Amino acid sequence: MRLHVIALGLVSLLLAGATALADEAPRMIGSGKQLFVGPWSEDGRDEHLVASMKNVVMTMNEARITGERLIVRDEPWEGTRLLDMYMCVLKDGDKFRMYYGAMPKYPKVWQEPNCRILCYAESDDGIHWEKPNLGIVEWEGSRDNNIILPRDDFPYTASEYSGPWVFVDHKTANPDERYKLVIKMTPVRSGTFEGRMLPKGQYLFASPDGIHWKLTSDRKVNPGASDAKFSMFFDEKTKKYITYTRVKQQSSESRTVQRLKEFHREQYGLDVLVAGRLVGRVDSSDLVAWGKESAVFATDTLDHAGLAKGYADSDVEDGKGGAAFSGGVDIYEGNVTRYSEAPDVYIGLPAFFYHWKKIETAVAGKRIPDLKFPGTLDVQLVTSRDGIHFHRAPQRRPFMRLGPHKSWYSRMLWPAGNVIRVGDELWIYFSGNDVAHNREQDLLVSNGAYGRAILRLDGFISADAAYTGGELITKPLVFTGSRLQLNVDTSAGGSVRVEIQDAAGKPVDGFTAAESDEINGNYIRVLCGWNGDPDVAPLAGKPIKLRFLMRDTKLYSFRFLPQPIKGAD
Repeated sequence: MRLHVIALGLVSLLLAGATALADEAPRMIGSGKQLFVGPWSEDGRDEHLVASMKNVVMTMNEARITGERLIVRDEPWEGTRLLDMYMCVLKDGDKFRMYYGAMPKYPKVWQEPNCRILCYAESDDGIHWEKPNLGIVEWEGSRDNNIILPRDDFPYTASEYSGPWVFVDHKTANPDERYKLVIKMTPVRSGTFEGRMLPKGQYLFASPDGIHWKLTSDRKVNPGASDAKFSMFFDEKTKKYITYTRVKQQSSESRTVQRLKEFHREQYGLDVLVAGRLVGRVDSSDLVAWGKESAVFATDTLDHAGLAKGYADSDVEDGKGGAAFSGGVDIYEGNVTRYSEAPDVYIGLPAFFYHWKKIETAVAGKRIPDLKFPGTLDVQLVTSRDGIHFHRAPQRRPFMRLGPHKSWYSRMLWPAGNVIRVGDELWIYFSGNDVAHNREQDLLVSNGAYGRAILRLDGFISADAAYTGGELITKPLVFTGSRLQLNVDTSAGGSVRVEIQDAAGKPVDGFTAAESDEINGNYIRVLCGWNGDPDVAPLAGKPIKLRFLMRDTKLYSFRFLPQPIKGAD
């Protein structure tokens, strides 16, 4: 009987699809997971996926900070004052690897060699960490340490090795270059020091094991600003290596930012602010020749709404006075990666720096006439479907929020940048400090640590239905597969049913709301069914819409699963 009903439904589906194709091309989603990541319409919809919503809002979900102090300063080469904010964590098979900075001479940073060095830790579970004695670098007469840069045989001298980003390069044919590291090196800023030094910049290293590193080239990865931490990875979508950079103090007429300004104004009706710190992007086919850098996201007028007007200041690049900019809100680093669970999703975890005025105050008994206030950082969420056009999360709330007053992460949060899947959770590592990014970090002793935050799988942004009920209808979709799977949380009193419509919005016989099995519960993955049957294979390859009828529900993602293999578990 159901096959007969479906057959009738397919006839109307094909007719409706032919009509709808003339209006709007359907989204070809295959069996890829679909997340709500924008772009956002004026009424709050994800206008890539969603045709209409009623009593449904798109909500960014904060990552939950666990409060664990995973790694702290407890070795002499790690310094005694400030926890280095820059670190990177890599899940490499069954092992977690952490690459973190140490500042043994702080508050000296650029005046002497090796004011900032690179260390290594590892873990079997991502929670309990060890600092192995690697025997690579001699420090004050001993090799019993976990320092990996600068090696004793490194031909150049630098004051700092800062902002590490490590990834496994699956595209290289050279086993000695399986691991890649991009890190900033800064020359010693002292007229009396004479040594072989490279210009300030981000440089690329390679390693066969993730521990022993060699410089691949004395050319900088990018020609422009070189502060903060870059993120780098091989993008399967573009078949190129992508690096997200820092762009500084651009003119409003700069060609570097023109495309960003036009997109942001057209999409959101807001002007981006280009006088401070922005996030840029460059690409390469071989990690040697890099394309032209372009700006891809920045703060805008909404970020500065309600704040003091800022102040005139200047930044420094290569030891020289930089261009003037206005203090307020800007982006210290982009921290962009491809999301491993979805084919067309890029996740950015930018560290936002807030410093909208200067005040006169005392820190550690010392009078400071011009302290940048408040000098704090937290983490926002940006998303993209192409790695070029980025969208701020709905409501713009912090994705990772500062801790309670005087807690070890109450003044600064710096994300490791990448998102690591562990089971059905996403782990995000970060450095936390209880001193601000101003003179506080120079004059006070930090009690900071490296910690982690947790998010459910796909949990960045959800479509949340009202307590009294709501509905969401997708745009026309063409899928491959045989079953529809949801990542959804109805808690105790909520529910969700799914109706499949043709491209014109008519319910398909056999898949109507009345025939849909009601789902209640909190599931990372649950199959939809109609009268107990989850099979949607007859609709594959044809334009359809999904109508989600929800009450007090959070819908995180959906996907169509491939046809199960006969005989498989």
